[in-house]
Amino acid sequence: MSKYFDILQKFDSVIDCYEIVGEWEIWVKHDHIGHQLVKIKVKLGKDGQYHFDTSHLYKGTGQSGPYRMSRSHGSSVSEALDSAMMQLFMFFKKEDEDAKWILNEFY
Repeated sequence: MSKYFDILQKFDSVIDCYEIVGEWEIWVKHDHIGHQLVKIKVKLGKDGQYHFDTSHLYKGTGQSGPYRMSRSHGSSVSEALDSAMMQLFMFFKKEDEDAKWILNEFY
């Protein structure tokens, strides 16, 4: 756990904090959407878990909304990155003509 969490949480109004441990950019090729830059951010939480966010979410034709993993953390950076990639590609179909990337408002 970061030694800085105590400094950040001195104020009663601070309810949570994270330390960014890495950010990666990947380019994803889709036959109909084209190329999309997607960023993945991994943060260490005060709970000792590594949490991830992705800049975009994939929404396929048959989905009611973009897919989000119900568990957005792991016990290591690698585990968090694996989960982030699963979130991006669980329902990814490069031939889906009506698929789209949705900007993640929580990134």
